Amino acid sequence: MDVVSLLFSPATLTATAISSLYFLYWYGTSTFNYFRDQGIPGPKPLPYVGNIWGLWKENLPEYDKKMVQKYGKTFGVFDGTLPNLFTIDADLIKSVFVKDFDHFVNRRDFTVKRKIFRKMLSIIQNKEWKDIRSSVTPVFTTGKIKQMSVMITECANQLVPKFRKIAESEGKFDAKLHFSAFTVDVIARCAFGMTIDNLNAKDNEFMTRAKAVFSPPANKSPLIMIPFTFPKLMATFADRIFFPKDFDFFTDMLTDLVQQRSNSTEKYHDFVEVATSAIMDYTKTVDGKEVPVWDREEVDEIVISQSLLFLLAGFDTTATTLTNSAFLLARNPDVQDRLYKEIIEKHKQFGEVNHEMILDFPYVDHVIHEVLRMCPPVIRVERACNKEVTYNGIHIQKGMVVTVSAFALHYNEEYYPDPYRFNPDRWAPNSEIKPNPYVFMPFGMGPRNCVGMRFAMEELKIALCTIVKNFRFFPVAETPETMQYEDGFLGVAQPVGATVGIESR
Repeated sequence: MDVVSLLFSPATLTATAISSLYFLYWYGTSTFNYFRDQGIPGPKPLPYVGNIWGLWKENLPEYDKKMVQKYGKTFGVFDGTLPNLFTIDADLIKSVFVKDFDHFVNRRDFTVKRKIFRKMLSIIQNKEWKDIRSSVTPVFTTGKIKQMSVMITECANQLVPKFRKIAESEGKFDAKLHFSAFTVDVIARCAFGMTIDNLNAKDNEFMTRAKAVFSPPANKSPLIMIPFTFPKLMATFADRIFFPKDFDFFTDMLTDLVQQRSNSTEKYHDFVEVATSAIMDYTKTVDGKEVPVWDREEVDEIVISQSLLFLLAGFDTTATTLTNSAFLLARNPDVQDRLYKEIIEKHKQFGEVNHEMILDFPYVDHVIHEVLRMCPPVIRVERACNKEVTYNGIHIQKGMVVTVSAFALHYNEEYYPDPYRFNPDRWAPNSEIKPNPYVFMPFGMGPRNCVGMRFAMEELKIALCTIVKNFRFFPVAETPETMQYEDGFLGVAQPVGATVGIESR
């Protein structure tokens, strides 16, 4: 038998086919003993896709809570073939997010082509993240937030006649729709120095495109598996699948805005202006001299990236939290009445809702904390391991991801007794059971938490105080008994059926 005949004989072809199938199976399952060998429980993964299959059809907040109920506080899943340690253990969270942050500096590595995304604080890694984070942090000092608070107050005051009109006509409203218009107005003014008219109009381009950015169809289809199962393909297909053309509208707008500012001497006191100044002033030492870290072109790129992140991080999360606030106050009139009375007392003292009024207002702070506990806007928080480490027998290797479900964490009875009860008093200093600081994660945790957290809290407090002072929320026929969220592998929990009644006081 010659060599060619041997190579193509039935026996050889069969052996080759079997070997190829075995290799393909091995390649798609080779990591799947990682947790089993350590005695860590978890669901059985499928070759190549791990435990990602079907998540686009799940209601992620409820899915995560069920997983914790089934497997315990800490268990293992696989994102494709990548081990992912899922935990709501307070001690482990403290170690990963705070104590041993040097082992978990980065978030999950998503490879994207667009430079504007690669420079975002939520994506960049290692020293580049540290430098940009340090340069941007001065934008959110108390003084800078106080300046932007004036614009937030103006936006909140403009809600009053709009809501008054609704109260006197329909008597109910889609909370998410109207609060989204408010948060876009705030960001347009505070971040970009822009005033946008008719945000509630159905054909408003700014609003339409902003909403589209947060509802990419891929998050509710099997396409969501691509960045987890085949991460190297992410850069190739990301633009077409995960970043719709609506992103171009904002990147083009911000690019033009930054270029205009570089040729202008006018002062705006907004994020773009303050961030540009702070980033330009950030220096490093070279040969004993302080020199800028970035040239002007790089500064502009960083400012555009962080401005887009400001929009992405601030628009939907804040609108969602205000929506959840209206819902929970409607369903808990005793809390709403107490909040109203305390707002009136504060208003007598300060004469208006402003930065000074909310600076020392414990009860509104407790209400917002409880809203964020019961309805955390961000569903999951992740960190990627950059240096292997072991905790109580759990070995976490380099490149592995640790994930915390905010919903599963915030509804754990050990941490929050009677978790389904809306109880702002659990946050009071005299509360019998004080929440552990490591089990509250609406803004992430540790050095890599949300850089705009203080701005977000300022916006939430001013908006809530302004609205509750003038209006009362109440349930109507369309108001669900408990807040419902959209299905899909979403980053932000999207309320469904968020209609509540509204009347003037």
